[in-house]
Amino acid sequence: MALFIGTHENKIDRKGRVSLPADYRAELPTEDDRAIFIFPSLYIPALEACDKAQLELHSQRINALDQFSQEEAYFSAQILAEARKISIDGDGRIVLPAEFMTRANIDGKALFVGGGPKFHIWQPGAYAEHREITQKALTGRTLPSLTGPTS
Repeated sequence: MALFIGTHENKIDRKGRVSLPADYRAELPTEDDRAIFIFPSLYIPALEACDKAQLELHSQRINALDQFSQEEAYFSAQILAEARKISIDGDGRIVLPAEFMTRANIDGKALFVGGGPKFHIWQPGAYAEHREITQKALTGRTLPSLTGPTS
């Protein structure tokens, strides 16, 4: 599974093309049909992107829900129906869909923010605000250990 880490800011040209960070491209399969899948994030004002394996995991989790539940309908409509397969051109660029750029208020520059098996594409100023808010929220909190309980 891909591991997307770090932050990278790139310019968007007039056609909506932006270079996918080389570190992120290196995490993708090397087949001829190299692509990522993008959809508007459910929780933040950004776009969420992942490889095919991660999108298949999302699909499996959604399909595991009661098929007549509101949760299944919501996640199916907001993730699977909205997701777009975005091909990577020979120069390592992707074209961001105009309506997605509008929804995330992305114009001129895109900030790629790693999130493990996924990454987000932000308007740089919006991410700076988000980062400040999350840092303040974490200040002074006791967080669980990532390595588990200690003896």
